[in-house]
Amino acid sequence: MALLDFVYVLAILTAVVAVPFFFIAWFSSGTASKRRRILSIVALLFPVSIVVGWLVALTSTSMDQFHARQFLDSASDKCVVAINGKPAENSSEILNALKTISDLPAHHSSPTRSLDVQLSDPPRHLWLWIARDSSNPHEYCVFAPSPSKLALRAALKKDIGHVITPVFDAY
Repeated sequence: MALLDFVYVLAILTAVVAVPFFFIAWFSSGTASKRRRILSIVALLFPVSIVVGWLVALTSTSMDQFHARQFLDSASDKCVVAINGKPAENSSEILNALKTISDLPAHHSSPTRSLDVQLSDPPRHLWLWIARDSSNPHEYCVFAPSPSKLALRAALKKDIGHVITPVFDAY
């Protein structure tokens, strides 16, 4: 998964870097054949890198959704839940709430205050970010952080679903 996230960031950076070269080639005073060759390379590189980035991001997000669902569905009663580094008193309620992760239709709101949720069911661990929705105080966006150091530095978070629950209100 770290490789997919790295490829995603690299594809987006390639697309961003390709744009100035397009304009430089367009306005350069070189020969027509040289300009045409550079323009065709850049004109091909930009959409290809966008499509590759989109497909890799879609694949990586789907894999994270599957991994989180698999972890949550098979979590034992001994699973320890920590929120913002502190053990949660209501671990079973939090696990039950997280098991209801699903996709909700977009409603033009955004995530606000974020919680760092760590689940530990040795030898397995799951790290999630939960962010309260700006319009519904009981709706939380669930994000999976990227295992790639480059993507993590870019604050790349993958939206793997939403939960509607009052369980996180105390945090």
